[in-house]
Amino acid sequence: MPEQEPDWIVLRRRAIGERIRTVRRHRKLSQEQLANLIEIDRRSVHRYETAQRDPALSMLLRMADALDVPVSLLVSGSLELDLRNAHRDARPTL
Repeated sequence: MPEQEPDWIVLRRRAIGERIRTVRRHRKLSQEQLANLIEIDRRSVHRYETAQRDPALSMLLRMADALDVPVSLLVSGSLELDLRNAHRDARPTL
C-alpha cells in the first residue's frame, strides 16, 4: 500500500494548482490553449490545476514562459495576485 503524503505537500500542490489556474484565467486562456502552448494535452493541465499531479520544475518553467510570469508567481506568495504588473523576468543572455 502506498504511503500517504504529508498534509503540507497536498496543500502546497493545491496552492500551486490554484495559482496556475488563476494566472491562466487572467491571461484569458483555456486549458486547451495553455496545453497547446506548452505542448502537452489538456488533461495534464487539468491535473496540475486540480492537484492530481505535481508539475516538474521543467513544466513549471514552460508554464511560466507561456503565461509570461516569473516561476515564483506560480509557486509562492499570495493567491491575491496583482497580475497587471506580473511579467516574466528578462531571460539571461548566454
